[in-house]
Amino acid sequence: MTVQMFLLIFLRITSFVVICPVFSNRGVPQLAKVVLTACLTVGVFPFVDIPEMEVTNLALILMSLKEVLLGMTMGYISQLVFTAIEMAGQMIDFQVGFSMGQAYDPSFQTMSSQFGKLYYWIAMAVVFILDLHHLLIKGLVLSFTLVPLGSFLLQSKDIEGIVTLFGKSFEMALNLAAPMIIAVLVIDLTLGIISRSIPQLNVLMLGLPIKTMVSFAIFLVLAPNVMNFLGKQMPENLGFLLKFIRSIPNR
Repeated sequence: MTVQMFLLIFLRITSFVVICPVFSNRGVPQLAKVVLTACLTVGVFPFVDIPEMEVTNLALILMSLKEVLLGMTMGYISQLVFTAIEMAGQMIDFQVGFSMGQAYDPSFQTMSSQFGKLYYWIAMAVVFILDLHHLLIKGLVLSFTLVPLGSFLLQSKDIEGIVTLFGKSFEMALNLAAPMIIAVLVIDLTLGIISRSIPQLNVLMLGLPIKTMVSFAIFLVLAPNVMNFLGKQMPENLGFLLKFIRSIPNR
């Protein structure tokens, strides 16, 4: 029974680490992920209540699926804030014209935008500056106290909460990208007026370098505000992970 419970703990932690935004990055060595998972498993195991009854093979399989589902759900919730940040960068890239320069990023295993990568690494720096990675580990460890092994069951209430959190993440993306988008729209409006006033001027060729230079200049001006915005929003959004875990037993 002890070995079975150890396996269940290992599955919950592994499924969380695989999706969690900070630890799942491909830039993190695989050996470091394995060591982190093993250390957390060994550290949590003495504090988990182990039932004395024997568990059949079928019950063990079902409990393993539940642990994997819980770990992936917690990882997905913590990943939403970084998805919102990348979404904001993609909105800016589309408006500035960088969407044409998207390339495959092996770190994300997807087509990544320029401002999306820039905002992502700024958010990652904020995570370590504010020790938010400790908040993720705290939520993971707390889940073993509030949610006993094999007792997790995802219900409609939880799904509605995740959908609501996704809506708030989209709102965060809009708020983060709004200043840059508005500034670029003003540039487009100005270029449109110039093209009507001077038809001989090739606004299409002139607009791309102007928007590029202005977007970088505006980003440098707004960088402190972006850091402050992320510093306020990210602890709140990652705090939803703790709220989600605490809401599970209160059914």
